[in-house]
Amino acid sequence: FSPTVKTSDLTSPLGVMPHQIRGSIVSYTMMTPTVPAFKYCTGCCDDVVHAYTKHKFSFVKDVCNSVTFLEDTAGLKSFREEATMKMEECLDWDEDSEGDEDF
Repeated sequence: FSPTVKTSDLTSPLGVMPHQIRGSIVSYTMMTPTVPAFKYCTGCCDDVVHAYTKHKFSFVKDVCNSVTFLEDTAGLKSFREEATMKMEECLDWDEDSEGDEDF
C-alpha cells in the first residue's frame, strides 16, 4: 500500500478499491498501487455512489444510454471546464504590455 493512504481512511466495506492492478511475469507477483481517491472518479466518487445507491438499475440504464451521463454525475465536465479556464488564464499573456518595448 502507498504511504499516502492510511488504513484509518478506508471507508469502503471491502477496503481499498484499487484503480489498477499491475502484474509482473518475471516475479509472478501482483501489485495494487493505491492513492487517495480522485474527487471526480467515475467509479467511486460520492456523487456516483449516491446516485447508484438511490436509483440502482435506472442509474445504470442512464449511464448506458448517454455518453456523458456518468461524467456529468461525477462532476468531470465542470472539472474540465474549470481546468480549461485556468489554463487559458495562465496562457493569456498580453504581448503589448508595458515594459516589453526593450525586448
